[in-house]
Amino acid sequence: MFQEDTTPPPPPKGGPSAAAGWWLLAAIIAVAAGGFFWVRTQNQALAQQLASVQKQAATQATELDGLRARLHVSASELERLAASANSTRQQVSQTQAQLASAREQTQSLAQQTAQNIAAVKQDTGRQLGAINGSISGVQGDVSTNKKAIADTKAELEATRAKLKSTIGDLGIQSGLIATTRDQLTVLEKSGQRAYYQFSLDKHNKKPVRVGALWLRLRKVDPKHGKYNVDVYVNDTRIEKKDKYLDEPVQFLVGSDHALNELVVYQMDKNTVTGYVSAPKYRHTGSAN
Repeated sequence: MFQEDTTPPPPPKGGPSAAAGWWLLAAIIAVAAGGFFWVRTQNQALAQQLASVQKQAATQATELDGLRARLHVSASELERLAASANSTRQQVSQTQAQLASAREQTQSLAQQTAQNIAAVKQDTGRQLGAINGSISGVQGDVSTNKKAIADTKAELEATRAKLKSTIGDLGIQSGLIATTRDQLTVLEKSGQRAYYQFSLDKHNKKPVRVGALWLRLRKVDPKHGKYNVDVYVNDTRIEKKDKYLDEPVQFLVGSDHALNELVVYQMDKNTVTGYVSAPKYRHTGSAN
C-alpha cells in the first residue's frame, strides 16, 4: 500500500516573483473595492429610482382611482343623458306624428270648409234668386193689392150711395140703414153709431141679448118677407108682428129714450139675420 507523504513543502524563496504577487493582489483588491463601490453606487441610484418609480406608481394609482371614479360618474351621466335623449327622441317622434295628424286634419278641414263655402254660395245664390222672385211677386202683389184697394174703395162708395134713410115703425126718421152685409160694413166704418149683428133661430126658445135688447124669434115668413119677434127692453116684453125685411124696427131705451133700431136684411124658413144700431154709449136691459 501507498503511504501519504506528510512532509511539509519547502518555504518559498525570496525575489521579484513574491513582490509581483503582492502587487497583483493589491490591484485585485483595489479593483474589487472599486467594483464594490460602483455596485453600491449603482444600487443606491437604482434604489432611488425604484423609490421614485414607486412614488410615481402610487401617484399614478391615485390618479387612476380618481379617473376611474370620474369615468364611473361620466358613465352614469352618459346613461342619464342617453335615457334623456331617448325620451326626447320619443317626444320628437310623438310631436312629429301629432304634427302630421294636425296637418292632415287641417287639410281635411280646409277641404270641408271650401266645400261648405261653395255650398253656401250655391245656396245663397238660390236664396237670392228666390228672394228676387219673391220681391217680384210682392211687387206684383202690391200692384194687385193697390188695384183691389181701389176696387174695394169704389165698391164702398157704390155701396154708400145705395144706403137709404127711411121712417121707422115708431114714425121716427131713421138714419141710414143697411140692407146687406156689405152695407153694414160701410155703416160700421162710418163710426156714427154702434152696430150689433145677430142671427136668430125660431127653434131657440130663450131670448138672445143684442146690444141693450133681448130678442126672440117667433115666426118667419120668407115667402112674404115678414117675421115676428119678441123684444125685451126696459124690463118690458114688446111683440113685433109682421115686420118686413129692411124695415127699421125702433125702440126707445133707457131713461134718456135713446133710439135703438133693429133691421133684418136676410131670412130663410127658420132664421133671420140682421143688426141692432144704437147711440155710441152703453144701455142696459133685462129679459123677463
